[in-house]
Amino acid sequence: PSSPPRWPLPMVQPGFVAPVTLQAAGAAVAPRAPAAAATAAAAWPPSAAASAPARVLGQQQQQQQQQQADRVTAAATTAVAVVSAAAAAGTRRAARRQERRRGAAMGAKPTVALRVATVDAPAASPLALESLPSGDYGGGRATDVVKRLWQTIGLPRGDPEKEAQWTVAFTPTAVVEDLYLAEVPTEPGAGVRAYLENKASCDRFVLDRISDGEEACGFTWHLEESGVRGQGIRGTTFVEIDEAGKITYLREICEPLYKPGDQTVELLKALGGDNVADFSAEQPSAIKRSPTGASDLCKYLWQDLQGRAPPTEALGFFADDVFYEDFNYEDPMRGKAEVGAFLEKFADITALKFVAERFSDGPRACCFTWHVEIAGLSADSPNIRGISFYGLNEAGQIDFVRDIPESAMKPPPLQALAAQLRPKLRRFSPLPAASDDGLGLEQCDCANGTGIDWPTGECVETSAVLKQGVITAGGVATTVGEQVGDARGAVVIFLRHLG
Repeated sequence: PSSPPRWPLPMVQPGFVAPVTLQAAGAAVAPRAPAAAATAAAAWPPSAAASAPARVLGQQQQQQQQQQADRVTAAATTAVAVVSAAAAAGTRRAARRQERRRGAAMGAKPTVALRVATVDAPAASPLALESLPSGDYGGGRATDVVKRLWQTIGLPRGDPEKEAQWTVAFTPTAVVEDLYLAEVPTEPGAGVRAYLENKASCDRFVLDRISDGEEACGFTWHLEESGVRGQGIRGTTFVEIDEAGKITYLREICEPLYKPGDQTVELLKALGGDNVADFSAEQPSAIKRSPTGASDLCKYLWQDLQGRAPPTEALGFFADDVFYEDFNYEDPMRGKAEVGAFLEKFADITALKFVAERFSDGPRACCFTWHVEIAGLSADSPNIRGISFYGLNEAGQIDFVRDIPESAMKPPPLQALAAQLRPKLRRFSPLPAASDDGLGLEQCDCANGTGIDWPTGECVETSAVLKQGVITAGGVATTVGEQVGDARGAVVIFLRHLG
């Protein structure tokens, strides 16, 4: 557009369609296919040399899956669904492709000056404004163990050979805390068996981010179902290994399907009352220092600064474009302003104390376990446990966070119900799949020609699109034109890309 776009993009919906936000115009997005699990019978623990064939295999699988995704997208039908204002600039490569296409069509005198962005999500689900980075923070002994077990071998789902490989990957006395389950098994080998039984009905267990680490690491993940667009339940897993490379400790928590939001803050305030948490046992006052690496930074934030410094001190370690998922809330926080407001809310709960337990040891990302203590409650009161994952950008700033608390009830009622109804996703409906950044992908051709194909099959001009009635995220009836305002660019989402 010749005038600066308005940001953030307003959200509109045509009647039955849930509010959606948009990516930058011009950046085509293809579905991200999960990495398929490949069986391997290599000796345990994995060696550095053994990981090279797995990387080659993974590249081949990604190429095959991308080709399949392209075929699915090409076969879909075309219709106009939503118009939203303020197209942002696409990637350089997408812009060059657009220029070439525009030059070739000069003789056609198109009547619609709309730029096109394709998106990958169900029509009834919100979309992220931007794609998240890759999520691979490097290697390490613990990281290699996780990749071999969860990616290369994959979940057994009844395969005796795979079950044997999983069993020998854990020490006989390993503590396996799958906090979906009502109890943590204590008998030798029972923990890993219970963990695998709980995953027996899952289809694809997809790792999103894996921290680097020698003695411990963590990873974020989600479930997927073959033939279903979108993601199932999400979670985080923390793993520790011994000198032999076998797992000695595991904690895993899935996101709660009911997210109470700020009701969590009010509940904690009510439980704690006017009591004040005691932080003096660890350290009387905060000693400012410059932490080095992700693991040291997380220890500094949660062991040194917590309760001894204002949230603004911690906020200085976050990137301006930080993406923060706290699964007490439905929506993630984007940017330092939103994260700062969130930290202030919990800092106002004077009785609250997060007690960090185990930290992974990587310099690029850190996963750690914790539990909550509330001053004034009796010593035998249950302490909610949790896991957090922190990732750093190239500048050493925190640009990704995921916090997950366990459910007070085991198994979590909504998760248990969803596991019965949709066992492969463990959600009542799938979330939109995370999108790639569009680099190297071909632009779609939905808007080629002299107009836009309406669902009825007729070709309409811009004015017809702008008159389309929509309902804003706040429930107000309006038109697309009123939402677009004086913006000179627009983004069109075609239903063929919404699955």
